[in-house]
Amino acid sequence: MPHEPQPGIRVPAAAAVVLAMAGGVALAVQGRLNSELGLALHDRVGAALASFGTGFAAVLLFAVAVPSVRGRLRGLGQVLREGGYPRWYLLVGAAGAFYIFTQTATIGVVGLSLFTIAIVTGQMVSGLLVDRLGLGAGRRIAASTRRVCAAVLALAAAVIAALPHFDGGGGHGLLVLLMLLPLLSGLLQSVQQGMLGRMAAVHGSPAISTLLIFAVGTVLLLAVWLVRAGTGGSRPAPDAPAWWLYAGGPLGTLVLGTATICVASLGVLVMTLAVTGGQLVGSVMLDLLWPSAGSVVDAATVTGIGLTWLALLLAARPWGRRRAADGSAP
Repeated sequence: MPHEPQPGIRVPAAAAVVLAMAGGVALAVQGRLNSELGLALHDRVGAALASFGTGFAAVLLFAVAVPSVRGRLRGLGQVLREGGYPRWYLLVGAAGAFYIFTQTATIGVVGLSLFTIAIVTGQMVSGLLVDRLGLGAGRRIAASTRRVCAAVLALAAAVIAALPHFDGGGGHGLLVLLMLLPLLSGLLQSVQQGMLGRMAAVHGSPAISTLLIFAVGTVLLLAVWLVRAGTGGSRPAPDAPAWWLYAGGPLGTLVLGTATICVASLGVLVMTLAVTGGQLVGSVMLDLLWPSAGSVVDAATVTGIGLTWLALLLAARPWGRRRAADGSAP
């Protein structure tokens, strides 16, 4: 018989929120590392490939080294043959690869905070739909009035935080175009996180689903890089990147594993809001301490962060109350 999705790996709601916030901070750090790697290599696709490739190597090493995960890895072929989930779920690795590429291509120009804002906007649009379809937690989570208000509040926070980037000067058209890449990536992120939760439930380990996603993404990026290398002209000689710039890939495996665990306990929307809170705080800290060309941190940015946290509380409170009462989600 095919493997039916299990409830998934569950942790207490409060712990899941904290864990997701930590994952958001790590996501901000990963973005800056990948952006700097792309600048050093003068090759955005190559930097994305290096990040995804090292991430794949890290999670593969982990899967082989941990006995419980290694045992599940041996049964990977059987699970795939028995159809525990549609094979096309593996294509969400392309969404992860696209996200890494957008990091390398846009953060150095628009700044980490604005990149995060665009990602958040896309996630808020798709998060409610993913929960409504039951892709993340294995059950459908209704789009209640509170949850819709929380998503709208998060969008308002993103708009407020973005306003300083459009004050004075020109180049707004280019800025909008550069924001479209992370916006599209954000739309895909909620779908990816939801499917990862279902895959992890079938395999019984977030490490296995993370390994599959990184494997698919690495293959796709390698194919793109090889095609471009065969058709492109001469490129500037790359600088020698500092070794720690390659840490973005392994860091990404931890972020994906964290999201996979948390989405089963929180649903996509609340998990996204928690990650968003950590990601925005981390982005602002990095823009202050390690600024790029487009970095802007002022009162509007801080206000946007506060409203995002308020949206998180608004979305999580009714979920946690009902969960405690009857073991279900709204």
